[in-house]
Amino acid sequence: MRARDLARRCAALSADESVLRAVEMLADEGAAAIVVVTGEGHPFAILEGHHILAGTLPEAVRDDHLRASVVTDRLDHEVRAHMTTLTVADVLPRRRAALAIVSPHASLLQMSAVMARTGSPVVAVVQYDGDDRPRLLGTVTAATVLAHFR
Repeated sequence: MRARDLARRCAALSADESVLRAVEMLADEGAAAIVVVTGEGHPFAILEGHHILAGTLPEAVRDDHLRASVVTDRLDHEVRAHMTTLTVADVLPRRRAALAIVSPHASLLQMSAVMARTGSPVVAVVQYDGDDRPRLLGTVTAATVLAHFR
């Protein structure tokens, strides 16, 4: 089984897109992550839902689960409003691991090794054509890879 066979279509956004757009894409598509691309389409980061939550929740709520349990629903609206003011670049972790990217020909073990090395539960499957233009084929999750080892 190769990466191209397991790749699931995924969303791609540029870093200057709205966080709210990323939230909508994750929710509507049920995706595990979004691949963040440069203007030329080169993947440079994987954005997961927990990155968005970490970047948009007030620090006091994020760091104290007891406080989070007593805040009112009004805070939900404030978080959503805050999302409209942020870009994808604003919520990407400042210190990111190496990008989890594989070729369409990568095997299950190659994908597993990339996930283990980068700590990412998702790899981006990218094909580079003859002119070095990237074509994002999709993503493969750790759950998909693990399913093939059972």
